[in-house]
Amino acid sequence: MKTVFLTLLFFFVIGMGIGGAEPFARKIDVPEEMLKPTHPAALDAMMTQNSKVPSKEKVGISPYQGAKILFTQQPSNLKMNGKKIEANHMIAMGTIDKTDQVLSFFRTQVADWTYKEVWGTHIFYKGRGEFKLMDESSMVTPHIQIREALPQENPLMPDMKTVIEIYYRP
Repeated sequence: MKTVFLTLLFFFVIGMGIGGAEPFARKIDVPEEMLKPTHPAALDAMMTQNSKVPSKEKVGISPYQGAKILFTQQPSNLKMNGKKIEANHMIAMGTIDKTDQVLSFFRTQVADWTYKEVWGTHIFYKGRGEFKLMDESSMVTPHIQIREALPQENPLMPDMKTVIEIYYRP
């Protein structure tokens, strides 16, 4: 009896270790009618539904409380200036909170990262080297981009005020 109990306990603990990783954040809810191919928001809805949510451990930073995942992107192999690079993983999130609140949160979360503002987008990036959007440095350097949402930017979150894009390397 004791052996059976210990065996069950062992498999329970192992199972929790394998499948028990805490997801980074929740995806935005997708209404069933938006998944119909004829719906104007079908592409946004399918991108959200098909997104793979990584664990908090893989992303390496905490999510903004209350932000919802709009979609994720897996890394792709790119060729830039004749050099092969593997781009970052990406999580696009939205929140109804104002941009200043989100900035305040990330200023403490990634206090040792470098901050800069480019074209109205607030960027925190890991390290101290040069960082340029649309350059190899932005493809491989973990960073966070925060900006005000455009009116009606995403039909799944019509009241979204701030967009958060997290580029990470597990």
